[in-house]
Amino acid sequence: MTQVPMRSDRPRVFLIDDGRHASYLYQFEPPVTPEDVAFSVDQLANSGVDTLLLSVALEGGAATYDSRVAPKWGDNVDMWTHSVWYRAARNLRQMIADGHDPLQLVIERCREHGLWFFAGSWVNFEGGDRETAGGLGRKTDFVYEHPQFQVGEEEDPRAAGVNPCRFSFLHEAVREQRFVLFEELLTRYETDGLDLDLADHVPLSRFDEVDALAPVLTDWLRRLRRTADEAQKTQGRQKRLLVRIPADPAAWATLGYDVATWVGEGIVDGLICLPGLMHASVDTGVDLTAAVNIAAGTDCLVMSGFAQTLARQTAQQATPPMVWAAAANAHSQGADAFGLADACTFPDGWPWPAVQYDTWRLLGSPDLLATVDKHYRVQSRGVRIPPTWLPGGDPPLPQAMEVGQPLVLELRIADDLARWQQDGRVASVRLTVRISAIEASLNAVEISLNDRVLPEELLALNDLNYRLTANGAVSPYGYVYEFDLPPEYHPRRGINTVVILLRQRDPNISLAFEVYDVDCHIRYRRHRNFRRGPLAQDSSL
Repeated sequence: MTQVPMRSDRPRVFLIDDGRHASYLYQFEPPVTPEDVAFSVDQLANSGVDTLLLSVALEGGAATYDSRVAPKWGDNVDMWTHSVWYRAARNLRQMIADGHDPLQLVIERCREHGLWFFAGSWVNFEGGDRETAGGLGRKTDFVYEHPQFQVGEEEDPRAAGVNPCRFSFLHEAVREQRFVLFEELLTRYETDGLDLDLADHVPLSRFDEVDALAPVLTDWLRRLRRTADEAQKTQGRQKRLLVRIPADPAAWATLGYDVATWVGEGIVDGLICLPGLMHASVDTGVDLTAAVNIAAGTDCLVMSGFAQTLARQTAQQATPPMVWAAAANAHSQGADAFGLADACTFPDGWPWPAVQYDTWRLLGSPDLLATVDKHYRVQSRGVRIPPTWLPGGDPPLPQAMEVGQPLVLELRIADDLARWQQDGRVASVRLTVRISAIEASLNAVEISLNDRVLPEELLALNDLNYRLTANGAVSPYGYVYEFDLPPEYHPRRGINTVVILLRQRDPNISLAFEVYDVDCHIRYRRHRNFRRGPLAQDSSL
């Protein structure tokens, strides 16, 4: 008899999977097998990830499992207009016709591997019309037949760029349609609970109606809590309700989320705190203060969600030292869990190579993370433009510099550098500031760390004003100001202040000088005199 691996006492390292991009639905040509479905779970076995959050329904309401309350993907399609989504529907339909429910297969496999499993979806719907989306299979007849539920155009300036086709949760029929789906996932399946996505297709009402939305949404969650409690008694299995929300408490009020009541009444069991909404750029220092304070003294978990989209010319996804930095910062603030919170994870492609497993193995342990290399950064906008209307949603960088006006930025660091320096374990600490459009010799820039001006003898310039690489010219043009910091200039544990001051500007160029990236790279030795490469030219490594 196969022995089931022992689970941790609570979720510690989670991975969000939309169930499509890195799974049998998209990746495998039909016919597919139960083993193909289970591979989504098998790849996590002994990976360091102990919790799978799997999305099982689409933005238009179509389910990706054998639901009894929601239509399946493609049930209402006569002629397909998307080849990949056609494949997904075919694979789903074939598995069900063969007598398998893909969701049940995943649940059983999670149990075999000792993984926590939470099923979920967007809480809201995205509307649309049959003429435009009818060949995609992602939207149900309910969506097509009720355009009156769409929020529609708004005069509020914050609504610019927000999808007016999203539904309003103030309509009872909308709430009920979503409720029956989540009720099924709680009562029909032996899940560990739900992953409720409140970070996409938001606000769940018009902007001028969020005050009215707040009590309605809270009551809807209360009803879901009661259902979860009943299922918990019936199945003898704890049913946690996890909610994905922005980490910034100002965003909660903007969206109509009464998080304090949700936690205080025990309605929700976990806050998945994100750096803004879904598809945010890499932020290694998400501020969890509000969530930690609200959850203090309760059983509610604080779960830090890490977005991996870097969208830089040299790297599209976060590097392992960035992931380690984010996890270390989460643990240092008292997070109960840390996880990868993109729609799917593929920093180096999929299936995942060994480097991903080497990265994830450490994420649940502050002790293991203490002396691994880390790359901390001030969050900077990538190619996706985040919602500037959401408090905390717009990254602080890039920002334009003006002569005599200091640019003040915060950089959160978890490392106890004083301790490890005393043990001879710190190999190097490097602070870098990338400024676009600037010619270093024609402009005077002063950079300070924690109220101490960094002297020029620590500075090395990296000229990127025109640098050709295999991918073309480096973009944006400019310079990187690099400081190798001796111990007396090391950053402290917690919040560090970086100030960039343009003291003198070249008058012959009209382009804005933008602070584009601020990063801190920390490298460690295994032991005080243990070099990584014993014959390396740079013995500090």
